Amino acid sequence: MSLVPGILGDSYRRQLRKVTPHPAIDTLLDKVVPISQEFHIQPLALDFSVGQLASKEPAYLDALKARFEQLHILPTVIVGTLVLHADRELSEPPLLEAIYNLKVAQRLGSPLALYYFTYGGRVTREGRIRLAVEQVSRLAKAAQEYGLIVTTENYDFFTSDDFLEIFTKIRHKNVGLHSDTGNWLLLGEDPLEATQKMAAYTYHAHVRDYILRDGVYVSVPIGQGLVPFKPVLEELRIISTKRERLVLAVEMDLDEGDEDSAVHSCVEYMVDWLAQQH
Repeated sequence: MSLVPGILGDSYRRQLRKVTPHPAIDTLLDKVVPISQEFHIQPLALDFSVGQLASKEPAYLDALKARFEQLHILPTVIVGTLVLHADRELSEPPLLEAIYNLKVAQRLGSPLALYYFTYGGRVTREGRIRLAVEQVSRLAKAAQEYGLIVTTENYDFFTSDDFLEIFTKIRHKNVGLHSDTGNWLLLGEDPLEATQKMAAYTYHAHVRDYILRDGVYVSVPIGQGLVPFKPVLEELRIISTKRERLVLAVEMDLDEGDEDSAVHSCVEYMVDWLAQQH
């Protein structure tokens, strides 16, 4: 069992939108390494996407992996976004790209391959579940060759019941969830109850908080919003006892404001909480 604090790279999404001559992964390392040093976190996990790398060439990936090891960074790689659409010309290319990116995740030393969903029109809930089962089955089968578990996130459509249906219909065992503590609110679910419900399938977590303002869920630093963090984090701790490693990656999704200070506050919260677990 190991609880590892981490940061989702997209917590800096507003800064990453700016065009620079450097690949996004370099910007992210410039952000997170000082945090790991300030709080004496070794290792610190970092979630990032293949699209944020400079290259997929083996030599580059091997050098980057060595850099991660030197900096005490544990990588968790996002391999792509699956398109749940009836038009195969739209859905097949993203799936094939995600399958290809599995070897990138494996080469960098990530035990998980994270993926997301986007949706096409005209497809009912039942249709989206069917398409998800088909596509994730193919992704999971390919991931078995690399010893990877594939996980998706609760966001704005599939409920916990939907995920249970999807995962139980997939015959492969290397499928699961990276549970987002705040996003259960977007789905109208209680974060603690949903976390408990999905425990058997949870292999990773994005730790974030929200307040509701003028019909919009607004991202706020951990502990300042609606998520009941003490019991939710305790549930994640219990889940970690059944995992070799469970990363708790903090996430901010600001529409405005200072991303750096917000992420810093989240990490400080997690460091204090983790210290209480010993």
